[in-house]
Amino acid sequence: MRTLAFATALTVALLSGASVGMAADVGANDDSAKYQDDGGLGMYEEMAALGLRQTVVAVRFVPSQSVVIQDKELLDRAVAAAGKAGLRVVFAVYPYPPREIEAGLSSPSVFAAYVGVLASIYPQVKHFVIGNEPNQPAFWRPQFDPAGRNVSAAAFGPYLAAAYDTLKDVDPEISVIGIGLSPRGNDRPQAKNNISTSPVRFLRALGEWYRRSGRTKPLMDGFSFHPYPNEATDGLERGYAWPNIGFVNLDRLKQALWDAFHDTAQPTTVEGLPLHLDEVGWQVDTAGRQGYHGKENVPVTDELTQAAIYGQLVRQASCDPDVASLSFFGYRDDGLRTGFQAGLTRADGTARPSSATVQAAIAAAECAEPVPSWAPGVAVLGTKVAVGGQLTRVTTRVAAGEDARAKVCLRSTDLATPARRCTSVAVPGLRSLNVALRPPATATRRVQVTVEFAAESNRKRRTVVVRQALLRR
Repeated sequence: MRTLAFATALTVALLSGASVGMAADVGANDDSAKYQDDGGLGMYEEMAALGLRQTVVAVRFVPSQSVVIQDKELLDRAVAAAGKAGLRVVFAVYPYPPREIEAGLSSPSVFAAYVGVLASIYPQVKHFVIGNEPNQPAFWRPQFDPAGRNVSAAAFGPYLAAAYDTLKDVDPEISVIGIGLSPRGNDRPQAKNNISTSPVRFLRALGEWYRRSGRTKPLMDGFSFHPYPNEATDGLERGYAWPNIGFVNLDRLKQALWDAFHDTAQPTTVEGLPLHLDEVGWQVDTAGRQGYHGKENVPVTDELTQAAIYGQLVRQASCDPDVASLSFFGYRDDGLRTGFQAGLTRADGTARPSSATVQAAIAAAECAEPVPSWAPGVAVLGTKVAVGGQLTRVTTRVAAGEDARAKVCLRSTDLATPARRCTSVAVPGLRSLNVALRPPATATRRVQVTVEFAAESNRKRRTVVVRQALLRR
């Protein structure tokens, strides 16, 4: 009764007070349907009845079996069943396992040929996501070279470019979507485990590769992102600290895309690049439920909290003009608790409260609070400057909310022709540095320090901070 009352109340709330049309298509990313006896038709019809419009199906390219379409017979049935149920099929295609990529068994041209064959065999599939979390070692290795520089972005870029060109040759109407980016990465080449790249820094490296490549064609028609929470116990509003990105940090994603690709042939959201949030989910407690086995290995939330988050997620995503689609990871739960239990239905097929809230949010068809239009930033994020010291040594503490370069200049303010001394430093995001300068011999106690910051992701984004100080003798 509590579940029913909650769903009913939320449905009423969703259907009232709205004024702006929703834009995003809602779906689910779930491979389990192709293993069902009916090819997933029953499950796909359930999804369509809730108002879901698409299903994302993973297709792995195994480099050591480059001419084999994995589970092709099952894929044939699932594509046909989804179409019969009225769902759009999206293929998420990526090379796997990462050890074969690392061993050099794969290549962009062979991968692109494989993707082209898929497009020819399944002409009804018009949306291809190319890549799956290439900033994570579970899907791409190596992430860094021995010197600690990111290499995964420059290695992945040619795969995306080759797939784009091949798919457009097969059918210009195919929408090529990259990259399936993970929301998190630790940027620690020497980490004991999960050596990964944060999304902001991965996009910066991909943009640098793209500009160096001289490519005059785009890489993608849309951008795929996986805005999972850091923990399932996090609320939707929590997000991540820079340089990671959560759902509530989509402005950070838009800025990273702009910084990486502005003034190139690759559009950004400013030029209409749509965002596809095609993997997202909050795992829930399954204790005492039928159909589950094993022990839970991550913190989880409860079903009612998940339902509230999912309704809010659909509403907010649909009100963002840059978001084209949102797909939950798993329509039906994995019964093994070491898997993923974030579906709209449980492992036994019974509906969770989130089914009703998602259905209501879709049916509302309008949103009460549209997201304000976004524009690229021109300044460096979170700059801070503090000055102090003595006549023999001036210390300037500099910090920024993102990776930046800082040019620090010191001069006396009460001399007719004051001498000036400058130095430049790299400022890691969310960290502070002390920059020491020895004043000119003619310096007096009154000095001025000017710090010119430039964002590493886009040197055209600049912030200048000026500080006056009276030095101790």
